Amino acid sequence: MHTSRPTRGAPEAYDFEGEGDVARAWLDTTYGTSFRLSGRLGTVRHHREDHGAIAFDHLKIDARFTIDSDPMPVLVVVDLLRGSSEYTRGLVTDRIHDGDSVVVSGWDMPFTGSSESLEVRDTSFTAEALTSAVEDVVPDYPWEHVTFTSYVPHSRAAGARWRATVDHLSAAFPGEEAPLARSAASRLLGHTLLHTFPNNVVGDPSAEPRGVDSSDATTATLRKAAGFIDEHAHEDLSVAALARACGVTPRALQYAFRRHLGCTPMAYLRRVRLDLVRQALRDGTALTVSDAAARYGFFNPGRFAAGYRQVFDERPTDTLHRSHS
Repeated sequence: MHTSRPTRGAPEAYDFEGEGDVARAWLDTTYGTSFRLSGRLGTVRHHREDHGAIAFDHLKIDARFTIDSDPMPVLVVVDLLRGSSEYTRGLVTDRIHDGDSVVVSGWDMPFTGSSESLEVRDTSFTAEALTSAVEDVVPDYPWEHVTFTSYVPHSRAAGARWRATVDHLSAAFPGEEAPLARSAASRLLGHTLLHTFPNNVVGDPSAEPRGVDSSDATTATLRKAAGFIDEHAHEDLSVAALARACGVTPRALQYAFRRHLGCTPMAYLRRVRLDLVRQALRDGTALTVSDAAARYGFFNPGRFAAGYRQVFDERPTDTLHRSHS
């Protein structure tokens, strides 16, 4: 994998920047559907990293607008970076704010909604990408029969794990010159999707795919470690403790993270914990930045603040003050 700094900030350059009907046409063409966006829209900025079966989009719209969309040709998960949004599919409505994640659309899933000052990161899955992950869990299970019983993560930690995984893969997705690594990265992201958003394929979020060897540096080892982090992110964890929980050596665990995510286990854990701190600051469960940081093991204020700003492009105090406004 190539390596670059994973961040949830804006890209260095956008593929498109415009307004009005030109922007509406760009988005319809890019996402392969008819959004029927209404409202002034303001300036629309869009950037895509296309990896075939998986694509990552960064989209910013500086105004309030509504949407009445046909189904998309891909399954789309939205990580809301700034603003607020509401999405309705059938009888289910989800209202999300910055820091949340939600499955927005997919095959046979039209939706309506509204957003204000939207900035999002979208992760798109083709049917092929989802099928490869589903078949690891239930062989020969048709992707058309995959349904979600909830469009939001089953827990705060699961949402943090999803966003941390996307952080690293979007910054270090294998190129076409490495087809096996590329396929493994797609499957890992698919498994993370299935273990984050409740569905009819994975009933138990901690369940392991069938027939997958978890005794070495495979994606199964990484998934087991990520699942353990879900439950123990607030505890004092070490590489040795994670390795014991996965039944592998510390070296195998290190290699699994390096090979499949391009980072160390501790860097991944730190990213999950930063996300959990942000959730605590945003939803009011922590009254001060120092309380939220200490809850997840950040005891050096300077290093914590620098790491937080590097990932989220804002200071932790900015997040806290916005939640009180």
